Amino acid sequence: MMACALFSFSCTRKGQQPAEETLADSVIADTVEAEPETDSVTVAPSKKADGLFDDFIFVFMKNKAFQKERIKFPLNIVKQGVASSVMEKDWKFDPLYSRHETYTIIFDSERSLNDPKRTDLEHVVVEWVYLTQHTVKQYIFDKEQGQWRLTEINSHRFDKNENSDFYHFYARFANDEEYQSEHIENPFAFKTYDYDNFEDIEGLLDVEQWPDYRPDLPTEVMTNINYGQSYRSSTKRILMLCSPSGGMGCNLTFEKKDGEWLLTKLEN
Repeated sequence: MMACALFSFSCTRKGQQPAEETLADSVIADTVEAEPETDSVTVAPSKKADGLFDDFIFVFMKNKAFQKERIKFPLNIVKQGVASSVMEKDWKFDPLYSRHETYTIIFDSERSLNDPKRTDLEHVVVEWVYLTQHTVKQYIFDKEQGQWRLTEINSHRFDKNENSDFYHFYARFANDEEYQSEHIENPFAFKTYDYDNFEDIEGLLDVEQWPDYRPDLPTEVMTNINYGQSYRSSTKRILMLCSPSGGMGCNLTFEKKDGEWLLTKLEN
């Protein structure tokens, strides 16, 4: 299972970022070539792969045969509102975010942090968010007859996404240091874990201290997994930085106050 090990390790400062991708003219150009087959089939499908979505997606990203088996062909492709399809013979293995050191999830509340553990989910969307291009590529998964399947890939501009407001904000927050410092609540809440004394440490930090604790943030490309978050109805975002190996976790909480998004809490 590829879940975040929250608060077990401090946020890394050496996270590798995926290269930026353009919206090509065909899905084949968008997908990523497989690694040698010996690498792509090392993870065998678990009998429980269709329980938690995270268990399923871990195998989907690692096992070439399993991935093709779990795609609904011809796969519907929508780019900027224009529909097409790709046949099984033309599909190229896509490792999604499994080859990157970090990935991110954006939750809409503390309650939704538990959504990855739900076994009753029937619809999950995995997103690549291209911050400099202001585009989103969605992998849409549906559970059909008890099995998860990729049913559509949809690429569109930020403005067509339900999380558009936050994506526009974050794209600037991550790339403009002056704007970033202006959008941090002063003071902001801080929480970490003291491994020497085995206890949580909580307090407040001044904005001037932010550079000392700031994790490496995605600046060009980020991911998101929507397990059912309702972004339009929430004025809170919890950005979770994760490691596919489960070896790192870090949360940044943003809240919209007086029409402006502000970083209000850092947990690592």
